[in-house]
Amino acid sequence: MRNLLSYLLKLILFWMALFLLQQACFVFFDTTRLSSIPNEAIRYGFQRALPMDLATACYLTLPVLLCCLVLFFRQSEALRRGIGIFLTMAVVITAFINVCDIALFGAWGTKVNHKALSYLAYPEEVMHATSGAPVAQLTVIFLAQCSLAFLVLFHIDHQRSFLPTAKWQRFVAPVILPVALFIGMRGGVQPFPIDRSWSYHSAHPLLNLGALNGTWNVIILLAEPPEIATNPYAFMATEEADRRFNAVHPKGGGPAQRILTAQRPNIMLVLLESWTADVVGVLGGDSGVTPGFDRHSKDGLLFTNFYSTGFRTEQGLCATISSFPSQPKTTIIRQYGKFDRLPSLVNVLDSAGYASTYYYAGDVAFANTRAYLEAMGYDKVHDENSFPITKRTRWGAYDEELFTFHLKDARTAQQPFFHTVMTSTSHEPFDVPVDEGFPGNDQPQQYRNSVHYTDRTLADFLDACKQQPWYDSTLVIIVADHGHFLPHNRGNFAAERHRIPLLFTGGALKTELRGTVNATFGCHVDLAATLLDQLNLPRTRSLWSKDLFDPTIPHFAFWTFDDGFGIADADQCQVYDNLSGLLLQRKDTTRSTAQDAEQLLNGQALEQVLLDQYLGLSQ
Repeated sequence: MRNLLSYLLKLILFWMALFLLQQACFVFFDTTRLSSIPNEAIRYGFQRALPMDLATACYLTLPVLLCCLVLFFRQSEALRRGIGIFLTMAVVITAFINVCDIALFGAWGTKVNHKALSYLAYPEEVMHATSGAPVAQLTVIFLAQCSLAFLVLFHIDHQRSFLPTAKWQRFVAPVILPVALFIGMRGGVQPFPIDRSWSYHSAHPLLNLGALNGTWNVIILLAEPPEIATNPYAFMATEEADRRFNAVHPKGGGPAQRILTAQRPNIMLVLLESWTADVVGVLGGDSGVTPGFDRHSKDGLLFTNFYSTGFRTEQGLCATISSFPSQPKTTIIRQYGKFDRLPSLVNVLDSAGYASTYYYAGDVAFANTRAYLEAMGYDKVHDENSFPITKRTRWGAYDEELFTFHLKDARTAQQPFFHTVMTSTSHEPFDVPVDEGFPGNDQPQQYRNSVHYTDRTLADFLDACKQQPWYDSTLVIIVADHGHFLPHNRGNFAAERHRIPLLFTGGALKTELRGTVNATFGCHVDLAATLLDQLNLPRTRSLWSKDLFDPTIPHFAFWTFDDGFGIADADQCQVYDNLSGLLLQRKDTTRSTAQDAEQLLNGQALEQVLLDQYLGLSQ
């Protein structure tokens, strides 16, 4: 029995050492993220990870123990080979999970989750989306981890005899050892087993996720259902949450400002892939990246405090067309029986005589997008199969070819029309092979380069639109589908990552509004009510959408990320992490605690109501 105990202890210590190495790879992969984190906090993050690492080590040791208990009664070379194969596969899998977590944190600010796993149904698109990751570095990390692990593992004596020296051991070992491992797997003898919240101890997401064992996380993901069955964000009584929701979403008195010169103008919605305010000059971003947008903003009405509801295209699309915010951990557009019950801006416009068309230069089937668009009532949906493509990135035709196709198609379009044009060239991996004056192969420069390309082609497109006979009676709305962590490596939760451009322009915009700015706070869900009020049309069934031109109601931006939310208005911006219960961001630190607490409670109520509504859509 002593041999068996020694063997199991060595395996547990082996896994603990490997997990420590993997945590170090995750935390120190990009040292620029550590600049604002004290060394003591980093050290404590490693200490905090130990209980979950131990639990994971027990998970991986349990199958070995079960095999060893058979060897406790008789020798079996087949079982010993099985143990060797299992340990080899486990090392490879844990190392692979670790490098996936590193890559995903850089792009999404999270580790592997159900949302990430759901995209595996589209392997080609996943390859495209992740091809901007530092594959060479991650490959080196993967191979180094496997090599070191095998070096240590092969020095453990796997051939020792486990036959007991006393008969009583055959009765005690099969009871005591599995029970001990089960206690380790649950993290101790406390009433509730260890869960993800154990890892959340800091206001720095990097340290929280570093303490979350990636292998344990995947084991739990595979064990738990991919779709939530109950609201995980029940912060308060339902009545209180509803009261707060209604208080910040009053009916309102309608717009105090009319911006249109026509009663039923054409409407062209241009969704810009991955544009963040950090690179838009007129919004205080990097100079020289968006000169075309900056020039056209002088001919339009620019919103300076507009935010994305999420960080994926389908989230921004759903929030814009259905006025339904993005959800933590899941995406409604992926859920049949839910997204088709959402309200639709397209249907309201259709009832007023608008002909609707969606233009995209890639595969519109990705992430259920075509199914969603059809359910929302678009008359036509164009994608990469609708026109010949001469130049393309991994996501589809160059933006200039998409814009050219739209101009050609719009010549014969029924009016009034509602056209949605979705760009794609500025999507990672930013592989558009054109020189836009931003040299270098690092991701920030590649991102600036691709955004500048889209900006240049967008400006040419808008100039060409002005020559079209339909332009004078057209309202053009230009908005990003979501922001991006580049070029300044913003956290996935950060307000700066979610701040995006919104511009109203076109011939149907009143002359006196050209070159003006509007500082009202809002997000994607507000576009539908804002537009429909200007058209004197009934609003969609959404309770979330607010008219940005209505001064009688409170205006704010609300966004979610993997397990938290952000809320911002003219006075304060706060970002809250659900698991740790900590504030990740607080813009004005001089505000009173009472005022901040009230805003935070409103944010919690919004998240709670959002998930209640999400769950109710399938009932």
